[in-house]
Amino acid sequence: MKNNVDLRFTLPEARRAPAMSRVLALLDGKAVARPEPSTPQDIASWQREAASGSPEAQYELAKALTSGNPLSADNRAAVKWLRKAAEKEHAASQHMLGVLIARGQGVRANPQQAVELFRVAAVMGNADAQFDLARALDWGFGAQENPREALTWYRLAGAQGHTLAQLAVGRAYSKGRGCEPDLIQAASWLRKAAMSHNAQACRELGLLYLRPDNPQANNQDAYRWISEAARSGLARAQYDLALFYWSGRAVARSPQEAFNWAARAASQDDVRAILFLSRLFETGNGCTASRCGAYALALKAAQLLRLAAPSDSGESAQEESALRLRELSGVLEASEIQAAQMLLDDHPQTADLLENLRPVRIRR
Repeated sequence: MKNNVDLRFTLPEARRAPAMSRVLALLDGKAVARPEPSTPQDIASWQREAASGSPEAQYELAKALTSGNPLSADNRAAVKWLRKAAEKEHAASQHMLGVLIARGQGVRANPQQAVELFRVAAVMGNADAQFDLARALDWGFGAQENPREALTWYRLAGAQGHTLAQLAVGRAYSKGRGCEPDLIQAASWLRKAAMSHNAQACRELGLLYLRPDNPQANNQDAYRWISEAARSGLARAQYDLALFYWSGRAVARSPQEAFNWAARAASQDDVRAILFLSRLFETGNGCTASRCGAYALALKAAQLLRLAAPSDSGESAQEESALRLRELSGVLEASEIQAAQMLLDDHPQTADLLENLRPVRIRR
């Protein structure tokens, strides 16, 4: 059991009180834009209603107070209002109070108390609380690690349409965490999250269709979902899509498209995409050959790996980076290596480096 602050628990966004025109639009079945942040007038209205004892206003006021600096004194005021609303069994307030306690924001951190509040609100049916209770049990935060019970709460939140919970259920069935592996169930839950345009769910659903142990394995479905994630801007999916075009799997082989998608991912500092581009620049596949550029990209990948947390980089990326540098050092002249270092010094940002290496602008 881990007894510490955990900032992975996130607070609900403060939102502006709905104007009558937006309410009428909703009643008419019309789409409306995402609510704007709360205004001083909204806050003044919530303050009056909160002082009169309205738990909903107390909750909305607390959201507005916590939307600024996490170290602001407003956070302590938010805790005060949430405690009042929580005493009236307002589930959303109980959940939010638990999040603040888990984050140590405006109140002393107490993981066990945070989990107790998550559980009370979860039993009352609050999907966000069910999701955070599941995460606490999954991570061993404020409670003994219990993946099986975590999956139960993830499923309950997912059944209410909680996208991140649906993603978590899909991952659990895919990996067999808290349950026996079940790739059919995994695909079903990941698809629910993907249909809400969650890019990570789209990517993981696509990768699931590539697994040889999946009875529903299908290259075309894999390409479809990974392509959607890539077009949403997810760097890892953009690199995955580059590999589809490079291999010609489920799509016509195109080194140029492979280069384009890898460049998009590399511009977001995806190390594997940068190393892939280094090989393309060395050989001139899908781009103009540049051994200097290949080495500059290899140096950039190594630089990013040095700055990354050990859990983020991975041993395979470290090994591939070291191999790439050894390979190029063995064939490049000293002047080329020096020029590559100067090129990286002049263009330290990956996107700028690629723009300098490639005459055609990277499509974003």
